[in-house]
Amino acid sequence: MTQDPPSPDRPPVARLAGELGAALVAAGLCYGLSCLIVAPSPEAITFGKQWEWMSEAPFELRGQFPHRILGPLLAHCLGLGGACWVPFVRGLAVLLLATVFFFARCRGARPVDALLVTLAMAVTAPIQMYKQHWVGFVDPLCYLLFFWAWMAAGRPVLYWGLFLANLLSHELAAFLLPWAWFVRREANGCMRADVIGAGLALGLYGAFYLWVKAAAPQQKFTASYFFDNPMFPGGTVVTITLAITHLVVAFGPILAVLAWHQHTRRDRERAHLWLVGGGIIAIFCIAWDWSRHSNLIALPLVLASLHFVAAGHRLVYTGIVGLGVGLMVWIPPWFISAWPTSAIADGNLLMATRAGLQNPATKEPMGGALSDVLTAWVPAVAPVVVPILAILAAIWFAGAWFARRQASATAGPAA
Repeated sequence: MTQDPPSPDRPPVARLAGELGAALVAAGLCYGLSCLIVAPSPEAITFGKQWEWMSEAPFELRGQFPHRILGPLLAHCLGLGGACWVPFVRGLAVLLLATVFFFARCRGARPVDALLVTLAMAVTAPIQMYKQHWVGFVDPLCYLLFFWAWMAAGRPVLYWGLFLANLLSHELAAFLLPWAWFVRREANGCMRADVIGAGLALGLYGAFYLWVKAAAPQQKFTASYFFDNPMFPGGTVVTITLAITHLVVAFGPILAVLAWHQHTRRDRERAHLWLVGGGIIAIFCIAWDWSRHSNLIALPLVLASLHFVAAGHRLVYTGIVGLGVGLMVWIPPWFISAWPTSAIADGNLLMATRAGLQNPATKEPMGGALSDVLTAWVPAVAPVVVPILAILAAIWFAGAWFARRQASATAGPAA
């Protein structure tokens, strides 16, 4: 990737301020355009209401997950807790987009390419899913912390400090520890520093978690809860299937860029997709929210997108993003009632119950026998899932074909 040469007469601080200012402007523009597709809702829902309540007094350890304190604590310290919680979370979405733009610039992307990749994130699930469906959730904070840690990979203290901050936002960050370790390896990080840094981050978080568990009377989502309501194996199969469906309808053809990247790169960089993907699958061994946690795919997708536009495919990338927007306007994936997968979305609890995936006493998701899932749930959703899987395969093969076509064109005719 090529980068515009820095101006020799601008001091580093001024250049940094300029880049950050440009990132905020680009993020505001992209977020505004995304709102033309999905208008943000003004009220938090479900868990979003709990985070809003926590933000009024985070150290009172309110609600079912007081250990997820970082977002409410930041809002409270900024005077944006309580009634201002939803605008605060909306600001986090803008900061996520600004982070993507800045990340792209730090990796050498030209401003127009950084803007294109930022726009792609703005019109897909990491932003749009939190406008109407998961309003008030702090997931954008988790995503932006991963990107900032990635940019700080050469500074172990800052890197593992950001990892600790991410744990305090949501414990799912622990499932991306293998990816976080890999990022440091790619940055030639010191193994000893990483053992100490990761150990301290996990140790400090563990101590905080145990303190909260002992002091919070309403806490529900503890490790014990997940052990008592296991998803694996049956629930994991169901959730992964739903996550794949979500990725297809909420990211669309832009996923082809991931396939292109996998078939173009011949180095260890391809591991980003598989380590993040493995972390997502591990999360689904205990967690049910497929249309949230699968959005972590944005990490390798941004990287692949930067290589794609840097390779001279800016117009193709613009077309892919435009096609995705058109499809999402035609069949909005952000509202469950409008999904083409309504057979899954509307019927999954009934089907899950039939397959033994719901605790009849608590109505909470639980792991069912894999045989029950395969014999009861899979046949019920197959008419919808099979076409979705076929679309995903077509998207992947399109990206792989484009990579081979590019390789053939570069190689030229045989001598």
